Amino acid sequence: LALKVRSIFLPLMILLSSTLTAQEVKLFSDLNEFGKIPKTWKIVGSVSADWEHEDFLSTTKGTGILVNPPKSKNGPHLVSGFEHGDMELELEYMIPKGSNSGIYLQGRYEIQIFDSWGKVNPKSSDAGGIYQRWDKASKSGFEGKAPRLNASRAPGLWQQLKIVFEAPKFNEKGEKIKNAKFAQVFHNGVLIHENVEVSGPTTSAMFEDEKPLGPIMIQGDHGPVAIRNIKYKPYGNPMPEIKGLKYTYHKGKFQSMGEFQEKSPDETGELSKVTWDLGHGIHDFAYTYSGNMDIAVSGDYTFSLTTFGSGSLSLNGQSLIEDQNNTSQSGKIRLEKGTVPFKLVFYKNNYPGRKPQLGFFVEGPGIKKAPLHDPNSYIEHIIQKPLYLEPADEPMVIRGFFRHGENTKTHTVAVGEPQGTNYVYDLQTGAVLSLWSGGFIDAAPMWRQRGESQLMVPIGYAIDLQDGPLFSRLQGPEDVWPQSMDVDLIEIKGYSLNRDRRPTFKYTLEEIDVEDILEPEMEGKILTRSINYTNQGKREGYHIRLISADNISDFGDGVYHINQGGYYIRLSKETAQKAVLRKIGAKQELLVPIQTGIEKGSVKYSLIW
Repeated sequence: LALKVRSIFLPLMILLSSTLTAQEVKLFSDLNEFGKIPKTWKIVGSVSADWEHEDFLSTTKGTGILVNPPKSKNGPHLVSGFEHGDMELELEYMIPKGSNSGIYLQGRYEIQIFDSWGKVNPKSSDAGGIYQRWDKASKSGFEGKAPRLNASRAPGLWQQLKIVFEAPKFNEKGEKIKNAKFAQVFHNGVLIHENVEVSGPTTSAMFEDEKPLGPIMIQGDHGPVAIRNIKYKPYGNPMPEIKGLKYTYHKGKFQSMGEFQEKSPDETGELSKVTWDLGHGIHDFAYTYSGNMDIAVSGDYTFSLTTFGSGSLSLNGQSLIEDQNNTSQSGKIRLEKGTVPFKLVFYKNNYPGRKPQLGFFVEGPGIKKAPLHDPNSYIEHIIQKPLYLEPADEPMVIRGFFRHGENTKTHTVAVGEPQGTNYVYDLQTGAVLSLWSGGFIDAAPMWRQRGESQLMVPIGYAIDLQDGPLFSRLQGPEDVWPQSMDVDLIEIKGYSLNRDRRPTFKYTLEEIDVEDILEPEMEGKILTRSINYTNQGKREGYHIRLISADNISDFGDGVYHINQGGYYIRLSKETAQKAVLRKIGAKQELLVPIQTGIEKGSVKYSLIW
């Protein structure tokens, strides 16, 4: 495969100071500040690999990316120059085909990096796995934890890891009283671990003992890996403490706060924690809570309300959340060390079958998001319990609304394959809006209660593709692609299911009959699209837009790299011969002109992610 590598500037947004005075993540202005970089590792500006080759193919000069390149001998690990306890770590990594690495929290507890693309039943040794410990006596592994599902992307693409880690705890004698824990691990936006304890160091750890602190270590002796956008947030500062908490209670139906706040309350009292459950029933009430918060560390704080009912919040005389209803909202405020007054209002009218929910949360400098309410006041699953749809032996096709960027699409079809290959299709434009792997759809916003939002929510990290029509007529090479189709020119014919129960989407555009089908290949690793058309009127000037993106790099042989490591597109030989790559404004587009010399034509390409 002949490759053309474009220069990529990927500035690393990383932290500066050795001490934190705010909620922001800790950053490094220069990768050298992360720690001593071994000679075998390199700082580069871009790196390219693909899903078919076992080595990195190219790097370019610059800054922002750390690379452990292919080498004949195993190289040293990358170790941070700082130590951490409880923390939240985020980074992006890229590996070539077959490569292997790992991230060790405190140099002891490993989250695996591995080429696990398309693997159906992942193990603890696969990407995102909590790697097993090793028993020397029995010469066997134990205590490893496989990810809940395989969220791996193809080799040569950038992948994301977010790790929320709790360090082991020790008493005054140095005796361990609490195991280390991976509170949460997200791989490419998918939650793959939750509250997993580890009783000791992983195989190949830097240390055999356990301590309150330790460095971050990235494995460098197993295979090539590239790392970028490293950021972390240390925890351990004390929570704000509520003191002098009081409440007032008003009985009745209220549509706004103004209907009760100027009236004398039916009851007043004192509380230890915020809660709606004060024995007055589950509807037709209003509570106002007031008190002070002791702030131990100055910085930026985020306060959140998650309610079934209506709520408002103000701190230090500043309104953060105003009369939100049955939703979750947040507000950010700068607070100095000391005492800060607050007021929280919560009211709810009768709503059959739903009892109130009042969640009050805080996140701040060195403080992980945590509740300020009584546990009985908010039970998360009552509001957020999902309704998962999963295909079994054949594809699943479901109609509904879909959120794409800032817009809600109302004429969309979601298709899920048993292998875990999923996409959403816009019937109005012929656009494939999103792709994802793993779980299919959470239908709770469609089916629970009145299903007011009607939204289909992907179970997993969705890659958004461009919106807009699949077909359009262009008068010249500089014509801008339209955002919508002329309803007078298009006749949408819906879809039919073939023998494999996959939909074929059909429509007619100004005497051009179109049939569009998407099918998984390579055991669900790729999604191949076949667009067949009959140009009965031999219309001229029409094109098919395959991709619109910020950056499209031509790798040769019909393979294109989209958005510098976002995903790949591979064109069939016949389609590649006709394809045109053009730049319009800030975007690049890959177009194929419709044939006019013959009546029938086709375009075929594969999406790889």
